[in-house]
Amino acid sequence: MQRINLFPNPVFAGPLTDVSHWGAANGMVRDNALHVTGANGGYGFNVAVPFNVPLVLSMRVNASDDNVAGMMLIQTTDKPEINNMLVSQRLNRGISDVLCRFTVPSHGFRFEVNPNGIRDVAVSNVLIERADTYDPAVGGGIPGFFTGDTMPLA
Repeated sequence: MQRINLFPNPVFAGPLTDVSHWGAANGMVRDNALHVTGANGGYGFNVAVPFNVPLVLSMRVNASDDNVAGMMLIQTTDKPEINNMLVSQRLNRGISDVLCRFTVPSHGFRFEVNPNGIRDVAVSNVLIERADTYDPAVGGGIPGFFTGDTMPLA
């Protein structure tokens, strides 16, 4: 099976489309990274993904403060005020490579960065792809992966 990145703009080239944000979170692109700031809220993208299929998220994050900002993977529903958290992770200060597995059961999916008042969270090299194409490419999977079912919510 061919590897396909489902994230619509992985190097953040050109204007951003289909952005969703709430609270004071705001984003801007520079140096092929999305830089998110704000006292609260979230900034992200709705992403078309297949349902009931194991997926993998991989990205690089550079955070200016420790364990304040985070990222969330959210299943949207047919009711705008109700969403289901699939994965939530706090980000460490400095550069981190984030890897996780998740499955979206139905409806829609949103990838979101939550700055929570820090100066800057820079996100780059975002990859969302089917696990069955990712695993063979990296030699059968990566030890230490977490899933939305087993990872504690922040």
